[in-house]
Amino acid sequence: MSTNPTRPRPEARGSGASIPRVPGFFAASLTDAGITAALAAIDRGEVAYPLFDRCPESAQLAHVTFLWRDEPGMDPATAVILSANALVDHENLDSSEFEPVREGLWSITLMVPTDWIASYRITVHRGPGAALWRAETERRAVRLAADAGGPDPLNPRLYASMNGGPVSVVGGPHAVSNEHLAAAQPAAQHRGPSIGGQGAPQPPVPGSETAGHPRLSHHVLWDENCRRERNVWVYQPEAGCLEPGEKTPLAIVHDGATWVRYLNIASSLDRAIAAGALAPIHVMFIDSTNIELRSAELPVAAGTTRSVAEQFLPWARTYFEVSQLPEQTVVSGSSFGGLAAVHAVLEYPQLIGAALAQSPSLWFADLSQALREVDPQVRMIFQAGRYESSIIDSCVEVLEALEGSEAHTQIDFQPLSGGHDWAWWAPMLLNGLCQFFPADRSG
Repeated sequence: MSTNPTRPRPEARGSGASIPRVPGFFAASLTDAGITAALAAIDRGEVAYPLFDRCPESAQLAHVTFLWRDEPGMDPATAVILSANALVDHENLDSSEFEPVREGLWSITLMVPTDWIASYRITVHRGPGAALWRAETERRAVRLAADAGGPDPLNPRLYASMNGGPVSVVGGPHAVSNEHLAAAQPAAQHRGPSIGGQGAPQPPVPGSETAGHPRLSHHVLWDENCRRERNVWVYQPEAGCLEPGEKTPLAIVHDGATWVRYLNIASSLDRAIAAGALAPIHVMFIDSTNIELRSAELPVAAGTTRSVAEQFLPWARTYFEVSQLPEQTVVSGSSFGGLAAVHAVLEYPQLIGAALAQSPSLWFADLSQALREVDPQVRMIFQAGRYESSIIDSCVEVLEALEGSEAHTQIDFQPLSGGHDWAWWAPMLLNGLCQFFPADRSG
């Protein structure tokens, strides 16, 4: 484990991390005929897109180029912006705007770490006047306007945001991945902006509560602690994977509606188990309902964490073939959900022995002393993106505060070049589950 992120992390500016834009890169690297040939190759699927080129300055950096072509029958673009997760800087919009290459064609090239991974949208302004993102001045309003477009029509890698809206995904040659990750199921009608890992609450798509998966069940339970109904989904492994009476590990995952409705997580679990990468496992997905309730209930131990430990975990152990052992029980979540995963092992180590904390909001509360005194049997994974500055900085600060303690050895810190983003939370969730519960059960 290392507490020092090893790949470059540009200093944050304004509303996002400042990745250098390389003006004129695409036009300077190809002749006009070469540009035409490159576009044709992209259309035929013969060239991987977005376009990555080695960077002579460093083996850890690459140039990545995005393209926009005017659509037939539409007014020509007069401004185009790349809304890549964590990168739009309201104080320096030039750093995210495309430049015209020739009539009907725009490009932007960034210099990025080779392990960069991000979801993104492209937003286009047509006609006279300032683009909407230029007309706004407040940080969030600028980012929302820049994110109001849609997926990149040249990029076949489509994923979903928290509210189900479709986004494109870009990953460098060393970006995190998981070969068992199934294709997402974005909701085409949910096209509103989704930034910072969140989005406005949306009604479910009909049939999406179980997404038609044969081993995913939907339950509506009364949360005695939070005093409201709660949607819960349970994934059960295929019966043929288990010995008679065998009990499996249990993972409890926050923000369950996004995982179940849009990210096709049950199919990913199927594939990982069938491939022998993951032990047969039950997974309970718990809904956070909406942003307001999520922000009130997830970051405090007396909220959803207490509901999980005192009601939902006993319920799962009663009605499903899951282990009673804390070391076979993990809680996972992202952002405030990641903080809730840490609270779970701090408050209830006799019930929950592992935490997979993705982008944990450790800035919210100082848990250094509580972590120093954590039960010695607890295991934790912290995952954080280098472009979510307050998140990764707070992780590093906590780990530095734990230097020399036993607790420091109980935390595996996994930094990567990404933002506050489902694009990497999804593969890293699978990677973390496989790390905690490998198929050979030796872990």
